[in-house]
Amino acid sequence: MPFSEEEYNQFEDEQESSEPEEFEGEDESTDESDEDVRTRRRMSQLEALLLASTEPLTEAAFVNAVGKRAKGKLPDLVTALNHEYETQQRSFEILQVAGGYMLFTRPEHGDLLRRFLAEKARTKLSRAALESLAVIAFRGPVTRVDIDEIRGVDSGGVLRNLLDRRLIRVKGRAELVGRPLLYEITDEFLKYFGVTSVSDLPRHAELTRELGELRAAEQEQESLLLDAPEETLPEETEDTQDTPKSGNGHHKLTTKNISEDSE
Repeated sequence: MPFSEEEYNQFEDEQESSEPEEFEGEDESTDESDEDVRTRRRMSQLEALLLASTEPLTEAAFVNAVGKRAKGKLPDLVTALNHEYETQQRSFEILQVAGGYMLFTRPEHGDLLRRFLAEKARTKLSRAALESLAVIAFRGPVTRVDIDEIRGVDSGGVLRNLLDRRLIRVKGRAELVGRPLLYEITDEFLKYFGVTSVSDLPRHAELTRELGELRAAEQEQESLLLDAPEETLPEETEDTQDTPKSGNGHHKLTTKNISEDSE
């Protein structure tokens, strides 16, 4: 039975009114897909920034790196990444520290990393560091001048490295011209070398005799020294190496290193 003109017009009206709804639905689906892609990209970017950063990543730094459209997205992205890490049983997580975010290994891996990093640190001591430690151990408390004289080279960078590792410490200042700093070994030094006292180390008598002769020569020259400004802690040089640090079971995770626990 043919449509009447009125029925035909009504049918066309219904078709026209339904087309925008269908088109609008397709747009929403496309927008949702695009948003998912953007979110995944931002999660990837955030992860890269966290790995590369040596400082807590702030909201401002994240937006500056990624773009203004990412403003306000950081907390949700962190939550999404942490959920993903937990679901996949990854060894690390993102924590909020000092007004920003950083990647840390999970606390359950603390003992494993402490053992690994302790052994790794043991192999990293250079010959210069070992020489300086020997002088400080057998002579200590000792000045930097003493160490430089025995080694024949500047020891500033080495001393900074050893201070960072907590193998030595500053005891005070010598009652000499310029008030130089005095260095001595720490309990960490004894634990590191597995001894209970300095006398357990080899070549104790030989180095003690050598240092005694040096000290006698220094005393003869003290009257010739002029007043000098007080010595400060040695500045970092190329000899200085970064020492990983951490706390409470979490270890900092970056592209360069994983931190070891401090005392």
